[in-house]
Amino acid sequence: MMPTVVRRLLQASVVGLAALSTACSVLPQAESLTYYQLPAVALTAQQAPASHKNLIIQMNRPHAERLLASSRITVLPQGNELSAYKGARWSDDAPALLRNRLADALRDAAQFRAVVLDSESVIADWELGGSLSAFQVEYVQGTPRVQIQFDALLRDQASGQLIQTRRFVAQQAVDGTAVPQVVEAFGLATDALSLQVTQWLGSLTVVTTTP
Repeated sequence: MMPTVVRRLLQASVVGLAALSTACSVLPQAESLTYYQLPAVALTAQQAPASHKNLIIQMNRPHAERLLASSRITVLPQGNELSAYKGARWSDDAPALLRNRLADALRDAAQFRAVVLDSESVIADWELGGSLSAFQVEYVQGTPRVQIQFDALLRDQASGQLIQTRRFVAQQAVDGTAVPQVVEAFGLATDALSLQVTQWLGSLTVVTTTP
């Protein structure tokens, strides 16, 4: 005959396993995510001073607040309420997406000797960074539109001297409310902002002496 103490221990174990099984069965399932790349259209070559052809420009990842610095696709449905599209993510965080898009645009524009990223071990002449204060969908009178705001800082890498600053803003209406339509609008807005940045850099006449 099984001792009473052993029998009670076995009964407690069975009850514990049953409770654990029940708890596991009610845990929420992991959210199914779809990842999106930022659409882009190649820019044509842009005019720039001949001196730019001797320069290497480094693209730095812009600073951003926590939610904007993530891979979430953010939206302001009303007022200052900041949210994100459920089940959708960018392929990288927003500051990295913008940095990479601007770098590609500058390579397309063929204004500089080379365009590099801050993640690469290359000595550059100029650095372009700044802050990303908007990279989101905003609802204006019930209509969604993409809003991007980039405050650019251009400085000389060797001396750290600030060369120029400029605020860039791009807006693009969203043709619908589905996430793929939102992503397409983000692509158009970043294309427009990239063109603004390349034209601005091409208009500068500051000359940096390369050793």
